[in-house]
Amino acid sequence: MNDHLTLRAKAREALQSGKLPTRKPDRTLGGLGRGGTCALCGEPLPPTGMEIEIEFGRQGTTRWLETYRLHPRCFAAWELLRNTLEANSKALTAEAAAD
Repeated sequence: MNDHLTLRAKAREALQSGKLPTRKPDRTLGGLGRGGTCALCGEPLPPTGMEIEIEFGRQGTTRWLETYRLHPRCFAAWELLRNTLEANSKALTAEAAAD
């Protein structure tokens, strides 16, 4: 599997490009893999390994659920970067409000 720096770079690219959402999932599940590929690194999710499934509800004229499946390490890289960006955004908003 990819090393930590590569996963962080892929997470940053996925967030910047919109490949993965920047907000907290509405639901997070974990379990054995069901095959397919990881939404972050693109490598296989073997049925004998763990996977994390993140779900995002969408509103609008038609409600639907967007689902992404990731390796646990890939999920951790995405979540860490997402939380960091969210915290930085809140800090900038608070700073701007104080000015």
